[in-house]
Formats: sequence, C-alpha cells, structure tokens
Amino acid sequence: MRYTLLLASMVAILFSNCTGEKHFISDKDYRKQVEDQFEVRRQLAHNRDSVLFDVFNKPLSLKQKEALEFLYAYMPLSDLADYSGEYFLQQVDLSLMALDTFSWSKGIPEDIFRHFVLPVRVNNENLDTARIVFFKELKDRVKNLSMADAALEVNHWCHEKVNYRSSDARTSSPLASVLNSFGRCGEESTFTVAAMRSVGIPARQVYTPRWAHTDDNHAWVEVFVDDKWQYLGACEPEAVLNRGWFDGPVKRAMMVHTNVIGKYAGSENVIEQKDLYTKINSLSAYTITHPLIVRVVDKDNVPVEDAKVEFRIYNYAEFYPMVVKQSDKNGMAELETGLGDLQVWVSKDNIYGYSHVSVGQVDTLVIKLTRSIGEAYIETANNVPPVEKVVESLPVARQEENSRRLAIEDSIRNAYMATFMSPQQAEAFAIELDLDTAIVKKLIALSYGNWREITEYMRQNSARPLMTDLLESIAEKDIRDTPAEYLNDHLLNVNTFFKPVDYDGNVVDSLKLQENGLPENDVFNEEGRYENAVFNEGILSARVLNELIRPWRGYLQEKFDKDFASRAQADIRVVTDWIKDNITVNTTDNYMGCPLSPIGVYELRVADIRSRNIFFVAMCRSLFIPARIDRATFQPQIFKDGDWLNISFEAEEAPVKSAKLELVNDISNPLKPIYSIHYTLQKFVEGRFTTLDYEGSGSTEAFPVTFDLEPGYYLLMTGHRRNDGSVAIRSQYFTLNKGDNLSLPLLLQPIDQVVDVKGIIDSSQMIQASRDRAISIMELVGEKGLILAFINPANEPTRHVMSDIPLLKSDFEKWGGNIVFVVPSSLNTKDFNADNYTNMPALSKFTVDKDEKLIKSVMKSTGQKSMPALPYVMFVNANGEITFLSSGYRIGIGENLLKAAR
Repeated sequence: MRYTLLLASMVAILFSNCTGEKHFISDKDYRKQVEDQFEVRRQLAHNRDSVLFDVFNKPLSLKQKEALEFLYAYMPLSDLADYSGEYFLQQVDLSLMALDTFSWSKGIPEDIFRHFVLPVRVNNENLDTARIVFFKELKDRVKNLSMADAALEVNHWCHEKVNYRSSDARTSSPLASVLNSFGRCGEESTFTVAAMRSVGIPARQVYTPRWAHTDDNHAWVEVFVDDKWQYLGACEPEAVLNRGWFDGPVKRAMMVHTNVIGKYAGSENVIEQKDLYTKINSLSAYTITHPLIVRVVDKDNVPVEDAKVEFRIYNYAEFYPMVVKQSDKNGMAELETGLGDLQVWVSKDNIYGYSHVSVGQVDTLVIKLTRSIGEAYIETANNVPPVEKVVESLPVARQEENSRRLAIEDSIRNAYMATFMSPQQAEAFAIELDLDTAIVKKLIALSYGNWREITEYMRQNSARPLMTDLLESIAEKDIRDTPAEYLNDHLLNVNTFFKPVDYDGNVVDSLKLQENGLPENDVFNEEGRYENAVFNEGILSARVLNELIRPWRGYLQEKFDKDFASRAQADIRVVTDWIKDNITVNTTDNYMGCPLSPIGVYELRVADIRSRNIFFVAMCRSLFIPARIDRATFQPQIFKDGDWLNISFEAEEAPVKSAKLELVNDISNPLKPIYSIHYTLQKFVEGRFTTLDYEGSGSTEAFPVTFDLEPGYYLLMTGHRRNDGSVAIRSQYFTLNKGDNLSLPLLLQPIDQVVDVKGIIDSSQMIQASRDRAISIMELVGEKGLILAFINPANEPTRHVMSDIPLLKSDFEKWGGNIVFVVPSSLNTKDFNADNYTNMPALSKFTVDKDEKLIKSVMKSTGQKSMPALPYVMFVNANGEITFLSSGYRIGIGENLLKAAR
C-alpha cells in the first residue's frame, strides 16, 4: 500500500510538471533514431505485444512516452521476454521522480541521464523492484548533501547492506544481494549502481575483464559527479572518491570497459558500437595507455576485410579475448590498451594467424592468415604484465575515521544477519516436521536471508517425496533467492510424472529408499529406471545453467500435452523439430548476456543460442526426458541408453565423444597443476580455440586425468606464473580422431625466480601470538622462515588471501614454517574473530598490531614511505631477509609464498 501511494504521488508530480510538454530527448535527430529503433523492436516482440505495449495506451506525458520508447528501443532480448510494460513504466516514473527530487539532478546532461540513470538494467542481473525500495530508504539520507557527498553516502549505505563474498556466475538482483547481505564484486557493483541511479546519480559498472598480473577479474563503479566520471569500490566506501583497494592493480590493467544501453556519443574511447549498445573503454582514466594497431593480410600480403581480430590477455591458463573487433577494408583494427603483453588472434573462414606483442614496442603489428586446422606443434612464450606502480595512501587520520564508520556499518549488517534462522532453530524446525535434522540444518544455513521462503516450502511439502532432493539438486545461490512458490511449481509438477515406489507399490520418499530395501542410488518411475544422480541432475533440478529459477515446469506441461510428451520420449526429434519450427535464433540482441527464462522464450518465440538451449532442457525435463547442458562444452544433452548424448540444432549429426586424451603430470613439475589455474584444454571452433570448462570438476583432481572428447583440433596450454606476475606459457597443438586414445605429458615451463631482497626485518620485534606469550620475530622465523601477512578482514583482497591459503594447507604444513596474520589495531573491530578462519595450516597464528608498530617497522625496513595497501604479505627467510613482498590484490598468493619458501 505504501509503495502504491508513493507511485501515485510520483505520477501526480510528473503530470503537474509536464506543462509545455518538454521532450525527454531534445535532439530531434536522436529522437527519430530512437523512434525507428522502437518500431523494429516492437515488430521483433510482436508475440508479447499486449504485455509489453498496451502501456502506451495509457495517458502518458511526453517525457514518459519518450523515456519508455528509449528503453524498448535498446533493451536486451531478455527484457523483452521476461518483463511487462507496466514494470518498465514504473522504472521510468521512478527515474523522473529522482530528477525532480534531488537538486544535483538538474545539472546532469540529458544524454548522461538517459544512458546512466534511466536504465534499470546494469549488466546481466535479474531485474527487480529495487529502485522504489532504494529511493524510499535513501531519499532523506542524501537529499541535502552535495552530489559528491551523496555518492559517498550511498556507498556507505550499500556497505551497511552488502559485503563481499564469492559466488557462482549467475548475477543476483540488487534486492537478492540485500536479502542475503553479500555478493561477489559483480553483484556488489550491480547493487551499488542501482542504488546510485535510484537517487538520480548517474552511475555505471566498469570492469577489467581479466587482470594481466594475476588471475581473476574485478568490477567497480563510476559515478558522474561534478561534471566528470569518478570511481569508487562498490560496497567498499573510502573517505573520498577516486580511491579503492584496486588503485594499484588497475594501473596494471590492459582494459577497463562497460556496456552502455543505446547509442552513446560520449567523450570516452569507443571499443564497439552496435544498433542496441555501445561498449566504451575507460582505461586511460586509470593508467598510461598506447594504441595497438593491427594489419591483417593474406598469404600474398593483400589486406583482409572483416577478419575477426581478438585482443587477448593471459589469465586462468588461457588467452582470454578481452576485446573483439573486425578488420576494415584496409585490413586494419586498433585498440587503446595498457603497456603489457597481449596475444592478437585473427581468423576468417577457419584460416587464422596470431602473434604475441608487447604493447608500445611495435607501431603496427602485421598478422598473416596462413595457419589452418591440423598443424601439430609446440611453442613457448613469456607473457609480461604492465609494471607495478606505487600508489600514495590517504593520511592515516582519514583512514582511521573511515575505518570507524565501516565498523559501525559492519555491526548494522551483522545485526541483520543475526535475524537469520539459527542452527538451533533449524534443528527444532526439522524435529517438528519429522525431517532429517542434518539435511534441514544444512539447507537452512545455505538459505541465509531467504530462510523464510525455504522453511515455508519445507512446511508445505514436508510429507511429499523429493522435497529436500529438489533443494539439493539446485545451486547454493538458488536456495538463497528462490521463492517457495517457484519451488512448489517444480516439486509438484515433477510428482505429476514421478512416483518413487517400493517393491509393494507404496509411494516412498526417495531419502527412505534404502530403508525400504531398495539400492540407495536407484529411483523408480513410471517410464523406467534412472540412477539418482541422473534423475536429480536431468529431471528434478530447476536450474539448467546460469539462469534465474522461474516456475516453468507447470507452465510447459500445460503447453505440451501427454500425447506430445509420449511422442517426445520415444523420439527427441519431436522436441528439437518443434523448437526449430517455433523459436527464432537471434545472436545479436541479447547483448548483456542475461538468459531468457524458458517461459520468456516460449512467449517471445525469439532467443539467443544459450537461452534456446536452456529452453530445450527445461522442455525435456517438463516432459520427463532427462536433459542437461554439458558444463565443459555447453552442448545440450539427453540421457539415453545409459549415457549422455549430445543434441545439435545446427548440425545434421550431433558430435559424439569418441576419443580419449590422457594427461600425465610430468615429474619435473614443481607443483601439482590445477585445471584453469595452471592448464586448460581448448577445442578449435569457428576460427578460434575455445576453453573446455572443467574448472572445479572432480574429474581433473587426480593424475593421470582422462578426458572423453569429441574428435577435433585441440590446444593444451600450460602457464607457470612468476611472483612478479609474468607467465611462462607452453602451448601444444594436436588433433584427435575418432577412436584415438592419446597420452600426453602435462608440462609446466620452468621459471627462474630472481631472489630480490626487499629489506631485512627487525627480528627483535615481539608478536603477541597467544594470550599468554609474546614471541620474537627471530623465534618465529626459525630455520624454515616466516610468512607474515598484515590483513584487513573487511576488504575483498584479504578475503582472497584467506581463501587461497587453505587450498594449499597440506603444502604449507609440509613446509613447516610459521604463518602469522596481523590485523593493524586501527582495523581491529569487535566483529573480528580469528576463529572464523577455519582450515588454516597448523602453524597459523593471529595477532593485533597495537598502534601499528610492527607494520611501521616493516615499512621502514622495506623503504615503504606510505601505508601499504592490505593485505601486505611477505616471506622472511632464515636470515631475516624479506625475499617476497606483495601489497594489495593478488590471486594465487599461496602458490607465490610456497615458491618463495622453497
């Protein structure tokens, strides 16, 4: 009711202000461009015409109409498929309300407001009603501040609500992040942009698609304040703008970009402009850049037009295409990038060429298209990132003042999290419903702020088979944000087809199969018999890939009757033919990458390839045909005759995994290689090698590793990163034919670590490493050396370090030295608890550096003049020499420390 009244007042204000009917888009030519594009999208979305476009029959002001047309003209396919006109009109009204409410909005240039306040979508998140909630909460808090102070204050509010924690690739909506109080950097920045826009502050999410000096990527926020773009760390407030823990890393970046909805003509460097969006490059605002010019020629040195030119950065054991361009009629393509190494890969019609380049050392890079599929060879390369640069820190007084405020915000967030259902309450709840206590406690713990929905779902379905199985078949993130209503759709409509029975024909809960004398891994159904793993993954699960769970099962079962289901179960071509005949594939318009829901695909009858494949799997599961998407190849599959079989919509015959590759860990490797950190396997597809996604797969944990693969041309790439961020790379190209059983050694290129003594530590310094005993640095160093890490428990880089080290726990324990984590006293809040860091190596210790005496002593010995970015991590050898030193963000620091300790 409150929100309804608020919206009513907004609409009244909008109409009261529309005297003279001012245009939302004053540029007549741009307005005509929007109107033309609007008509194109209206035709594209004609199957949802009523849901999307009836809103234009309302009495709209000129501003409302033009703003709404702008959104429709340029929104990605997912938004046309899954939302209504009423929803988008509400977003328009809220953005115009912000324009009328906050004084700073009056000075925002029209194009900046249009592209960076009006759009509700930030990236590939699920859209929600966050704007109305955030406006209500923030309005009085920021209304009387300057625009700069308002931006800082919004970020403090964001920190009260959300903190960093890693999660899967699906991007949570802003309200889902608030509900659970955490998110990864892409979710934090999506949430913060939504909050800024809700109060009329132009904002955009920017990100480096991959770092050059370390594995991983990062996203943050830029705000248009005082007539210029300035940056901040999302949910990581600093005392001033243009400050974040990533100040140092971003100076080593090779790309910082953002997608802008619509055709944007700002002053930024444009990477790519299409009919619906503009991709811009902000790197020059952060570091030194240089143009890299590429000229593409054929074997006769004739320029090649429309070749695909990929500017690739080494990260996670692959060369990742951070920017893709097309060569012009002169064979030219250009990119503004950082002063580090790249691989430039060029392809056309399956003929390709490539080269490694150090940016700034070559004026024009000439690449010949001379290579073709099937060449067998090995090559090595050395990849060097931009050099590290020193960043001056803020005065200590400003940092301490900000830290005190952060501590208060942490306590506000922790107080909210304390309202989540406790383990004791979860146990009592399980006993009340006569459910398995251990399973219920685990699932409720995973639900975080969504615990009310999960307990309601459990209460409603406590006696139904598969109730907990469904929750265990979806991702942890789904448990955190899926409503009970949606879960009910999947549970109840699975049971219309499936009834687990014992030998007497009695319906039983699948968790009790063993009690009824049936094998634990078998499930019975009306159509036959599937193993539990196949059933749970291929039929029961409501999540297919990286899409938001929606209630598609009952919907699709209504659309496809039992006769259709019977025919589809007998011949999968019934399903694939229906999709080919009814769903149009559009490879360009879903540019933000948010998957369309299966319901959206059915209604719109248009989809990108990945959303089409998700729809195929959902349709199969609704018809009781086990289906999934292969996580390594992203190929849709069905389970038939005891195996997962590929399904192809594009080829006459689906590819079959009829070859084997065995990788043997070479005895010369100094460490056990990990997939996607030290090596990847890549398959040649349409002119380039595409990495197979085995990250986190149990199949790659133990050597020798065996892969079942489709015949084709492959690349085995290994990378061995030095402590300075450079990488020794080995690439082996080979072909697998049908029936091949090939064994290859997995080799890491040897690297020479230059021992660079950064300083000599004052070994007389004492550390309070336990409650009753102070220990000298000398004693802690001993014969093995010492790892000393100054940490800020509240920031993201520290969390990465504290996640990295436990992964190598056994290796650190074999080394046998002490590891001391030190919290500077100015960052030691009452919420800090060393017991929260579980699974650390045995000789780990935690202490507080009173008055920062220890870190100041280390700074003096290393020549550091200003407070270093945390975490500040070092290895001290037996002679007291600091031979490894890292300040700030670094992925894989555990491996770096072990190399230094050896």
